[in-house]
Amino acid sequence: MNNEKETKKSRRELREQAFCLIFEFSMNPSVSPQEMYEQAINIYGYEDDNYVSTVFYGVCSSYEKLDETISKYLSGWSLERLSRVSLAIMRLCLFESVNVGDVPVKVALNEAVELAKKYDTEQAPAFINGVLNSAVKGEGIK
Repeated sequence: MNNEKETKKSRRELREQAFCLIFEFSMNPSVSPQEMYEQAINIYGYEDDNYVSTVFYGVCSSYEKLDETISKYLSGWSLERLSRVSLAIMRLCLFESVNVGDVPVKVALNEAVELAKKYDTEQAPAFINGVLNSAVKGEGIK
Protein backbone atom coordinates (compact mmCIF):
# COMPACT_ATOMS: atom_id res chain seq x y z
CA MET A 1 0.00 0.00 0.00
CA ASN A 2 1.62 3.27 -1.12
CA ASN A 3 0.96 6.42 0.76
CA GLU A 4 1.74 9.94 -0.43
CA LYS A 5 4.94 10.15 1.59
CA GLU A 6 6.36 7.03 -0.09
CA THR A 7 5.57 8.22 -3.62
CA LYS A 8 6.87 11.77 -3.19
CA LYS A 9 10.12 12.34 -5.04
CA SER A 10 13.25 13.48 -3.24
CA ARG A 11 14.60 16.98 -3.78
CA ARG A 12 17.46 15.43 -5.78
CA GLU A 13 14.98 13.71 -8.11
CA LEU A 14 12.96 16.91 -8.46
CA ARG A 15 16.16 18.88 -9.17
CA GLU A 16 17.01 16.37 -11.88
CA GLN A 17 13.56 16.88 -13.41
CA ALA A 18 14.09 20.65 -13.36
CA PHE A 19 17.52 20.21 -14.96
CA CYS A 20 16.08 18.03 -17.73
CA LEU A 21 13.40 20.63 -18.44
CA ILE A 22 15.97 23.47 -18.48
CA PHE A 23 18.18 21.48 -20.84
CA GLU A 24 15.25 20.56 -23.10
CA PHE A 25 14.14 24.18 -23.24
CA SER A 26 17.64 25.24 -24.30
CA MET A 27 17.41 22.73 -27.15
CA ASN A 28 13.90 23.73 -28.21
CA PRO A 29 13.20 27.36 -27.32
CA SER A 30 10.32 27.56 -29.81
CA VAL A 31 8.14 25.66 -27.33
CA SER A 32 6.86 27.84 -24.50
CA PRO A 33 8.02 26.97 -20.99
CA GLN A 34 4.40 26.37 -19.96
CA GLU A 35 3.79 23.96 -22.85
CA MET A 36 7.04 22.14 -22.12
CA TYR A 37 6.20 21.85 -18.42
CA GLU A 38 2.71 20.54 -19.14
CA GLN A 39 4.10 17.99 -21.62
CA ALA A 40 6.61 16.81 -19.03
CA ILE A 41 3.77 16.14 -16.59
CA ASN A 42 1.27 14.66 -19.04
CA ILE A 43 3.57 12.69 -21.33
CA TYR A 44 6.70 11.92 -19.29
CA GLY A 45 5.02 11.58 -15.90
CA TYR A 46 6.98 14.34 -14.17
CA GLU A 47 5.64 15.34 -10.80
CA ASP A 48 3.80 18.65 -10.77
CA ASP A 49 5.84 20.15 -7.98
CA ASN A 50 6.25 23.71 -6.71
CA TYR A 51 10.05 23.39 -6.57
CA VAL A 52 10.31 22.11 -10.16
CA SER A 53 7.95 24.75 -11.56
CA THR A 54 9.61 27.57 -9.59
CA VAL A 55 13.10 26.62 -10.75
CA PHE A 56 12.17 25.82 -14.35
CA TYR A 57 10.09 28.95 -14.95
CA GLY A 58 12.55 31.05 -12.98
CA VAL A 59 15.54 29.91 -15.03
CA CYS A 60 13.62 30.37 -18.29
CA SER A 61 12.74 33.94 -17.37
CA SER A 62 16.27 34.71 -16.10
CA TYR A 63 18.44 33.40 -18.96
CA GLU A 64 20.01 36.77 -19.73
CA LYS A 65 20.98 37.56 -16.14
CA LEU A 66 22.17 34.01 -15.41
CA ASP A 67 24.23 33.86 -18.60
CA GLU A 68 25.74 37.27 -17.86
CA THR A 69 26.83 36.05 -14.43
CA ILE A 70 28.21 32.77 -15.80
CA SER A 71 30.09 34.64 -18.56
CA LYS A 72 31.89 36.81 -16.01
CA TYR A 73 33.51 33.75 -14.45
CA LEU A 74 34.42 31.76 -17.55
CA SER A 75 38.15 32.26 -17.59
CA GLY A 76 39.19 32.04 -21.23
CA TRP A 77 35.86 30.55 -22.31
CA SER A 78 32.66 31.88 -23.83
CA LEU A 79 29.10 30.66 -23.34
CA GLU A 80 29.11 29.41 -26.92
CA ARG A 81 31.94 26.97 -26.12
CA LEU A 82 30.08 25.38 -23.20
CA SER A 83 28.04 22.24 -23.67
CA ARG A 84 24.34 22.83 -23.27
CA VAL A 85 24.40 20.34 -20.44
CA SER A 86 27.02 22.34 -18.53
CA LEU A 87 25.19 25.57 -19.17
CA ALA A 88 21.85 24.12 -18.01
CA ILE A 89 23.49 22.83 -14.82
CA MET A 90 25.11 26.20 -14.07
CA ARG A 91 21.88 28.11 -14.75
CA LEU A 92 20.01 25.80 -12.41
CA CYS A 93 22.59 26.08 -9.64
CA LEU A 94 22.86 29.87 -9.76
CA PHE A 95 19.11 30.35 -9.86
CA GLU A 96 18.61 27.90 -7.00
CA SER A 97 21.39 29.52 -4.92
CA VAL A 98 19.82 32.95 -5.15
CA ASN A 99 16.09 32.26 -5.37
CA VAL A 100 15.27 29.05 -3.48
CA GLY A 101 15.54 29.93 0.18
CA ASP A 102 15.64 26.43 1.65
CA VAL A 103 18.65 25.31 -0.42
CA PRO A 104 22.04 26.21 1.06
CA VAL A 105 24.57 27.36 -1.54
CA LYS A 106 26.93 24.48 -0.69
CA VAL A 107 24.13 22.00 -1.38
CA ALA A 108 23.29 23.66 -4.71
CA LEU A 109 26.98 23.53 -5.72
CA ASN A 110 27.32 19.89 -4.71
CA GLU A 111 24.16 18.96 -6.58
CA ALA A 112 25.44 20.74 -9.70
CA VAL A 113 28.61 18.63 -9.57
CA GLU A 114 26.55 15.46 -9.14
CA LEU A 115 24.40 16.35 -12.16
CA ALA A 116 27.57 16.97 -14.16
CA LYS A 117 28.95 13.57 -13.15
CA LYS A 118 25.77 11.91 -14.34
CA TYR A 119 25.04 13.89 -17.54
CA ASP A 120 28.22 15.56 -18.77
CA THR A 121 31.79 14.71 -19.72
CA GLU A 122 34.47 13.50 -17.33
CA GLN A 123 36.07 16.97 -17.17
CA ALA A 124 32.79 18.84 -16.65
CA PRO A 125 32.29 18.37 -12.88
CA ALA A 126 35.59 20.08 -11.99
CA PHE A 127 35.04 22.82 -14.57
CA ILE A 128 31.48 23.50 -13.42
CA ASN A 129 32.57 23.47 -9.78
CA GLY A 130 35.30 26.02 -10.47
CA VAL A 131 33.06 28.38 -12.43
CA LEU A 132 30.22 28.17 -9.92
CA ASN A 133 32.48 28.63 -6.90
CA SER A 134 34.01 31.72 -8.53
CA ALA A 135 30.54 33.05 -9.34
CA VAL A 136 29.20 32.45 -5.85
CA LYS A 137 32.20 34.19 -4.26
CA GLY A 138 32.36 36.97 -6.83
CA GLU A 139 28.65 37.74 -6.60
CA GLY A 140 28.53 37.45 -2.82
CA ILE A 141 25.90 34.71 -2.92
CA LYS A 142 25.36 33.17 0.52
